[in-house]
Amino acid sequence: MDQLITLQAAETARDAGGGTYYEWADLATDATVWAAVKAKSGREGMDEGRTNATFVVEFTIYNRTDLTEQNRIVWDSVTYNIRGIRRESGRDLRLVIEAERGVAS
Repeated sequence: MDQLITLQAAETARDAGGGTYYEWADLATDATVWAAVKAKSGREGMDEGRTNATFVVEFTIYNRTDLTEQNRIVWDSVTYNIRGIRRESGRDLRLVIEAERGVAS
């Protein structure tokens, strides 16, 4: 585990007109954690005339109880949406998180 990542959650905020919107904030005061990072897959395709590229990465971190698929990860200034979380047992309980980044150009 040699990469620093930040775990984030969407929070509800109010705009000047009284409406609500979501903004991302660190999950907790200890939201920056060490992780092992492993590239899984990538692909590129066309959608409505635009090239879309996605890249799937697996992050392994020490166990947390506050992380869900509704959260996201920021690694090296790039945002990754969490697709799934697998708990692995062993000597230390760890979380293996599959996350995806997508870029439209």
